[in-house]
Amino acid sequence: MRKNKISLFGVVSFVLFLLSLGMLIISRRSVGAADYLNEHISSPFRRFMASFGDIFPFSLFELLVILSPILAALLIWRFVVVFRRGYGRARLVSNVLAIALLLYSGNALALGISYNTTSVDEYMKLPDVTVNEEGLKDAMTELCLEVNALSEKIEFSDGESHSGYSLDELSEKICESYSEISEKYGCLASFDSRAKGVDALHFMSYLSLTGIYTYSTGESNVNTDYPDYDVTFTAAHELAHQRGVLRENEANFMAYLACSTSTDAYFRYSAALNMLSYVGSALWQTNPDAYYEILSSLNTDALSDLRASSEVSRRYGDTLFSDISSFVNDMFLKSNGTDGVVTYGRVVTLYMSYREVK
Repeated sequence: MRKNKISLFGVVSFVLFLLSLGMLIISRRSVGAADYLNEHISSPFRRFMASFGDIFPFSLFELLVILSPILAALLIWRFVVVFRRGYGRARLVSNVLAIALLLYSGNALALGISYNTTSVDEYMKLPDVTVNEEGLKDAMTELCLEVNALSEKIEFSDGESHSGYSLDELSEKICESYSEISEKYGCLASFDSRAKGVDALHFMSYLSLTGIYTYSTGESNVNTDYPDYDVTFTAAHELAHQRGVLRENEANFMAYLACSTSTDAYFRYSAALNMLSYVGSALWQTNPDAYYEILSSLNTDALSDLRASSEVSRRYGDTLFSDISSFVNDMFLKSNGTDGVVTYGRVVTLYMSYREVK
């Protein structure tokens, strides 16, 4: 007796696809509906997936990347066997399609809906500001002074600063900060989880990725090739995604907020140095001379940290893989209703707004 052409798995996947697609469409038409769906559907789903991912001491995402050639070969082999046999083709194709629909549904539930929610600046009631050259110069000068002061309180060796914490310890402190932010502003979910280091084969470095949140495994993955100050900030950024802050500029700002409000000097150093890079980049595009003049006030320890980070990017960047990665990332962001990778730079506007009220 032959099996049905479409399995129960295929039927369930198709139903979930229709439901998730419907919720995604609704969320794009109403911010209020998006907020409701995010709170009652997306947030519990992300939290469940994060709990699942936390069971494993290693990165499932990294394991899947390593095994992907084998999995692809097995799938091709299965197709060859079934098509040569002459029956079961429709069932196999429908099951593969069902997996694709299931992945899309997960993307819509974990990410897509949340891209349409109320923005962080509205939640925090940040004022509207006009970002101009004078404001950028003042902000960069303040950040340089802050970095210089904090660098005296932390440890440096071999041209890099060192947090003294494991990634699990960093995650614990970041989650504590996010709990306080959630209680104060209500703009993100609050729960305990951890970021995971990814360093096998340096594939994230070749793709010019400092971190990535993978909803399918529930994990916040961090590229540990980079210096500790980058790892700290990136962990906060990816954990913000895990909590429903999906827009890249807002996740960067949340990472800054979580680290800058910490009682730990290293976290505040990481926040200030990363924000200095964002603000400095904006000023450099406006007035390169002013940028270099202000940057010259940064002490040698902090400059060595910046150089160490740039060295990782230089060592692995500017490859075909990094270009493809950037293109795919840009298309993914645009498919979710954002302006693409350009949104990363908008963290400066959020910071300048926050600077008015902090």
